[in-house]
Amino acid sequence: MEKQTKNLINRAVETLAQTTGIKVVHQANATKPENVYPYGLVRIDYKDMHWDFTIQAKERVTRATVAMEKAQPTALARDRILVTEYVTPPMADLIRTIGLFFMDTAGNAYINKPPLYIFIKGNKRPENLKPAPIKRLFKPAGLKVVFALLNNPQMVDWPYRQIATVTDVALGTVDWIFGDLKEMGFLVEIGGRKRKITNPVPLLKRWVEAYPEQLRPKLGIERFKADDPDWWKNVDIADYNACWGGEVAAAKLTRQLKPEKIIIYAPEPPGKLIIEKKLRKTTTGEIEILKPFWKFDHKLINLGIAPPLLIYADLMATGDDRNIETAEIIYDNYLAQPDRQDR
Repeated sequence: MEKQTKNLINRAVETLAQTTGIKVVHQANATKPENVYPYGLVRIDYKDMHWDFTIQAKERVTRATVAMEKAQPTALARDRILVTEYVTPPMADLIRTIGLFFMDTAGNAYINKPPLYIFIKGNKRPENLKPAPIKRLFKPAGLKVVFALLNNPQMVDWPYRQIATVTDVALGTVDWIFGDLKEMGFLVEIGGRKRKITNPVPLLKRWVEAYPEQLRPKLGIERFKADDPDWWKNVDIADYNACWGGEVAAAKLTRQLKPEKIIIYAPEPPGKLIIEKKLRKTTTGEIEILKPFWKFDHKLINLGIAPPLLIYADLMATGDDRNIETAEIIYDNYLAQPDRQDR
């Protein structure tokens, strides 16, 4: 366990104990040879009872983080607790609604194991605790390149100049992105100028966590509203130089979701579609036009649907239970690979 992670867990444990007066202990040596508990366990004693929780430690928590934690099976049927630096009040409400347990270094927490019940929110971030810095690899330029590599693994061997052209980033940027991939354990050089992406599942999950906060806000073009909630059903979106993302894409792929919010990826608002379907421009509309950030073909392009990884990220970013369930189907059908353990 890295020293930084151990310190994070210990700070959260100590603060929760001080805030509640309950005995809370980090059992760092609970790790077993098979690495079932890489961060150890948190033990809580209350009224002659005790509970052990497996730990998932994260410096930062986003809606996508929470959604993926919800989808993650619990090791050996043990309850899991998310330990992080700081949870805002809205995020605390979301985590509780989804049914996850958490604790942070400010003393905010949610644990529901009757007769033990803890829900604390609103404690401010400690003054001496600065937000964890975002690594360059998970800022917009890095996310564009990582997205292309995850969708096209063979691209890892391409010349940097070719990668820069496909991902629309500077040539020098590709150089440091590959350096960061190697430094963080996501890339190895295997001789003969060959490279290989390693730990693709953790890399994919890190991408999904970072995308909604770092890259997606830069893609927004306009929002619209429609009077007919089913206006999209008979639209061949490819006719308008666009593709579906999010809930509509998932509905078309799984037939198990009734879309409430609509994402369209298009270089510019499709004027003809807007006129035909009488879409009204508004800042709070349920229809969102986002600019595509990829230039490669993919398996669903002829269906007018965005790459599956992007659909998965769109769904997870909502933190909505029904979307999380559908996102898991997308993952299993389009992203999971049979020759590796994805979960």
